[in-house]
Amino acid sequence: MVRTASCVLPLNIGNRMTQGFIKAFLTVILVVFFSARPGYSQDIRLRSIEKSYVLRHPMFVVDEDNNLPTEQIPYENFKASEFATLSLGSTKASVWVKVRILNQSDKEDWHIQIDSPPVLQSVSVYQKNGDRLIKIFTKKSTTTKATGEVSVNNLLIPVSIPIDTEAELYIKASSNNILRLPIKFITLQKAFEESYLTDLLNGVVFGMLIAFAIYNLFVYILTKEQPYLYYLGAIFFWSLNVFFYNGFLPEMLGALDWLNSAGTIIALASLMSILFTNSFLQTKKNSPLFNKIKGLMFFFSLIILLTDIFCKGPYSFMLVQYLMYPYFLYWFGAGVQSLKNGYKPAIYFLLGFGSLMLGNAIYNLKDLNILPDNLITRTSMHWGTLLEALILSYALANRLNFYRKQQEHIQRKTIAEKSAFLKELLKRQEQEKKRVAMELHDNIGQQLILIKNRSWRLQQISEEPLKNLITTSIEHIAAIMAEVRSILHRLRPYQMDLLGLTQSINGLINDTFNDYEIKQGNTDEVNQHFDADESMHIFRILQLLSQDILACTPDKQIRYAITRKAFAVDFSFEFQTTGQLENSSPDIQNRLELLKGDINIQSSHNTTKITVNIPFNH
Repeated sequence: MVRTASCVLPLNIGNRMTQGFIKAFLTVILVVFFSARPGYSQDIRLRSIEKSYVLRHPMFVVDEDNNLPTEQIPYENFKASEFATLSLGSTKASVWVKVRILNQSDKEDWHIQIDSPPVLQSVSVYQKNGDRLIKIFTKKSTTTKATGEVSVNNLLIPVSIPIDTEAELYIKASSNNILRLPIKFITLQKAFEESYLTDLLNGVVFGMLIAFAIYNLFVYILTKEQPYLYYLGAIFFWSLNVFFYNGFLPEMLGALDWLNSAGTIIALASLMSILFTNSFLQTKKNSPLFNKIKGLMFFFSLIILLTDIFCKGPYSFMLVQYLMYPYFLYWFGAGVQSLKNGYKPAIYFLLGFGSLMLGNAIYNLKDLNILPDNLITRTSMHWGTLLEALILSYALANRLNFYRKQQEHIQRKTIAEKSAFLKELLKRQEQEKKRVAMELHDNIGQQLILIKNRSWRLQQISEEPLKNLITTSIEHIAAIMAEVRSILHRLRPYQMDLLGLTQSINGLINDTFNDYEIKQGNTDEVNQHFDADESMHIFRILQLLSQDILACTPDKQIRYAITRKAFAVDFSFEFQTTGQLENSSPDIQNRLELLKGDINIQSSHNTTKITVNIPFNH
């Protein structure tokens, strides 16, 4: 008995396992078989009003000529879409979609929701009644609102399906852009609840785009910089493109229905973007290769625009799809070449337009069912346009900063070159003065001394009448020698080489104002603070100022002082005069510029005070 039972138990277990396997296999076969049946893909059962029901792999047939009568619809030719969302790309044909609805909910009023209604040129909904199709809704993009339509950015088509009743609906649609039909069945309340996040995103993006546009408008008004004007136009039309794809243009534009087209909007946006590219990147200088083909890019934009104006239909958008990538290559290539040529703001241009290109490319690939339809791909145009606006607004500000720094560099370089030129010029002048002084001293001076000595000897041996004449000649020669010494002193003061700056200034003041009462104030020793060239510049400045003071006929008293401060020395003069002091010598200003010094002249109650401030580094 025990042996018999032990044999039966494994046999029962094996039978049960075999039966279970067979049932599982049959279940999988049935699931695969029935899920693959085209008829099941079109059926939707409405059960809960808290849910939305997406139509996946819809049954459809293409109307190539877009004029198929409802009486001739080939019902037997409907087939299931290969993709979950039906997308035929850019085409002049229309499409018919068939769907059976079984209403098992407690609500009769439902809505068909189709995303992005501006992409569709026309939408009509028919309900099958026996052998006839009865039109229950129709809308064209040229009309702002159809009868019964709810005014939201996604198209909501009201349908009434009695409870526990089945309805067969046919949706006919055509498009001037991408013919794509993301369809779901939803109640009005649920539609508003699901659109909350999208509406919030749209509000944030549109608000920021408007803010960027206003900001760039104000900056253009203040600066009159053309890139801001072109960028304002570009950001306006790219933003309009986002409005278009999110269903806001019909209500916004009203009578301007001609602008409610992707072909027109993208053509105008491309035109402004080309103008902005050439102005911002200065392609004539930084990207000559792409500057040469800008005319071709303008031509492409005009072709798209004229095609959309004169050839109604999807033709302009077909051109957009073909020409989108040449535009991308143009913008990217111009930015890369400008960056290679040392134009640093081009990095922000590449990031900005790169964001725009990436966002639009992802959105287009989503429309073509190459990329999945999810939150990232659905909002790619939002974040692409927004990032472009943000980065390029910063790029424009950075561009101004770049040019400011470049201008400052040029100014510093110009100042340095001017300073070097002045320094060399004044050095050559001093060398020339020194040479002339040496020639005067060694040649003319020695000759005058020789003439004076011979005249003196001739005077000693001459008779009295002749002696008086010779005495007059000797006095005249002595006056000439004194004048030569004065010229020598002005050309090259000997004290500078022997005694230094401080004593040279004292000697200059005494010699220049020898007919005046000189009141010497504080005279600090400043020789150690200035090198030979700086000392000579200071001496020349004071020498020229002394001549200017004499020219304004001062009173008999002249006060002067040399005051050493922490990092500078003040050379000051004070005197009374009724004349006007005129400092017209450019030599003074040139030397002050080299020394980084300044001069201050104050006059009050016939008293004039002149202060020359010269900084020092040691």
